[in-house]
Amino acid sequence: MKDLKRVIFLLILSYSFAIASAQTRYAFVNLDYILANIPEYAKAQRELDDYSKKLQTEVDAVYQEITVMQDKYNSDKVFLTASMREQREKAIAEKESKARVLQQAYFGPQGELFVKREELVKPIQDEILEVVKDLAKEGNYGLILDVSADHSVLFYDPKLDKSKTVLRKLGYSTGKKEE
Repeated sequence: MKDLKRVIFLLILSYSFAIASAQTRYAFVNLDYILANIPEYAKAQRELDDYSKKLQTEVDAVYQEITVMQDKYNSDKVFLTASMREQREKAIAEKESKARVLQQAYFGPQGELFVKREELVKPIQDEILEVVKDLAKEGNYGLILDVSADHSVLFYDPKLDKSKTVLRKLGYSTGKKEE
């Protein structure tokens, strides 16, 4: 009889856990939509684009110098001694190496563009993340997904989309009454 009570107790307990886990609340946000409605983000993106173009112009100028050096070398090659050819080839190789180092310093994983992005965009993303965390706590959501980040989300109920709530909590108008 005791074993039967244990089995029944374990079945009830496992059923309770199954029901509790099935009641996890979910919500969605569309980070692309949120960012598109934050003017500071658009301004930061424009500033990043301008900065990237400036850096790329500098890198392109160095590569243009290499092209000029290479063209001059090719046209003069027949008139140069072996040591002069070697000197020019070495100068071109050094310039190419400097160009690669410059490119890495500007566009590498810890380059100037990355640092600038961290400076301009990360505070906006951090603020959004804090609001999403607060929303999860307030709404008792166990999971909030970004539907713009992963195209494997095949369907979601728009009633569960909390993007406008996030924008409102950040202080931006959504142009429509809250969901």
